[in-house]
Amino acid sequence: MNSSDEEKQLQLITSLKEQAIGEYEDLRAENQKTKEKCDKIMQERDEAVKKLEEFQKISHMVIEEVNFMQNHLEIEKTCRESAEALATKLNKENKTLKRISMLYMAKLGPDVITEEINIDDDDSSTDTDGAAETCVSVQCQKQIKELRDQIVSVQEEKKILAIELENLKSKLVEVVEEVNKVKQEKAALNSEVLEQRKVLEKCNRVSILAVEEYEEMQVNLELEKDLRKKAESFAQEPSTHARILPHCGLYTSHCHREVRSQMEEECGFHMFIEQNKLKRQSHLLMQSSVPDQQLLKALDENAKLTQLLEEERIQHQQKVKELEEQLENETLRKEIHNLKQQLELLEEDKKELESKYQNSEEKARNLKHSVDELQKRVNQSENSVPPPPPPPPPLPPPPPNPIRSLMSMIRKRSHPSGSGAKKEKPTQPETTEEVTDLKRQAVEEMMDRIKKGVHLRPVNQTARLKTKPESSKGCESAVDELKGILASQ
Repeated sequence: MNSSDEEKQLQLITSLKEQAIGEYEDLRAENQKTKEKCDKIMQERDEAVKKLEEFQKISHMVIEEVNFMQNHLEIEKTCRESAEALATKLNKENKTLKRISMLYMAKLGPDVITEEINIDDDDSSTDTDGAAETCVSVQCQKQIKELRDQIVSVQEEKKILAIELENLKSKLVEVVEEVNKVKQEKAALNSEVLEQRKVLEKCNRVSILAVEEYEEMQVNLELEKDLRKKAESFAQEPSTHARILPHCGLYTSHCHREVRSQMEEECGFHMFIEQNKLKRQSHLLMQSSVPDQQLLKALDENAKLTQLLEEERIQHQQKVKELEEQLENETLRKEIHNLKQQLELLEEDKKELESKYQNSEEKARNLKHSVDELQKRVNQSENSVPPPPPPPPPLPPPPPNPIRSLMSMIRKRSHPSGSGAKKEKPTQPETTEEVTDLKRQAVEEMMDRIKKGVHLRPVNQTARLKTKPESSKGCESAVDELKGILASQ
């Protein structure tokens, strides 16, 4: 039986080991796939970051060129404005000088004709200078037009670059969002990887424990096989057992299987040694001629053997005690673990009982509230009852009163033995005062039972079987009648 159980345990351990290895390989493959996905995402993120950096560099270069062109245009505008201002000033000065010269010529006489001619020459020179100035102004206008065209083109380029910049910014925002998503996915993957690592560690621990148990079982099997063989061989030699086994101290009936196997192994080893010694002694006794010397030697060897056996017995007893202490510690640990589990279960039961207790308290409060309301209604009905009229002529028997049926049910429960044997008497007509008294008694009994509880009494099974169908019908009818009374009020 033990060998079959051990083989079953070994098969279970091997199957669990194979399952753990398969799960480990699956988790490892999933981990590699997740790592590859993460590497791909990281590469895409790096490429997107590089593209963003390139776009940023290009946008900075374009902005610098636009700023340089704007500065150059502003400088040209200022130069042109200053040149135009100087030209207007010079024209005004020339006109004033001409007027002054004409006034002086009118004051002078005809003797100064040559001077007039010279003045005309000067005028012609001034006219040529004015034409040159006009030519210069036309060239300036051409340059201004060219500069304006350049400004328009530069502004268009600036608009295009601004649009590209906005597009790049939107792309950058999208890339940043993608990077954040990738980071979140990476964090989730890392958490999954950690969980998988924990599961793998657990599987490794379980597999290690299974392997250790498997190895221990194999060792125990081998030891048991060897000990069985030795026991069978020693069973054929009863004389050696009678001499040696009393000195071995095999008092391990209550110890564990491992302790017993170790003790049997050691005893078997000592039995082998003592067998060899006894064979040698017998050989020496056969060879020796003097009987006295042989006896003395045998006695000396016997004394030595007894001393050795006593020392070995003491050592075996010490080992047995140590192993018993270890077993006790293991049993104590197991008991502590079981007690902890029982404690947890008891705590859970305690919580459930507390919740049930709270629910029952709430139900009791609700019942008290409903009973108070019923008592108030009963008091109101008592106050509103008119004085009794004169006794009328005898009428046919009225229908059964629900309150009286309720009272009869209560009396039956309080006196079950009498109610099971006797039958109910027919109802008789009652007055309003008796009805009110019965109502009060019923309400008081209900209040007392809600406050104090119902005290149960032992009842015979035969009486209970007889009264069971009648009481169930009476309870249902009483509950229905109470509901009808409440609905009518």
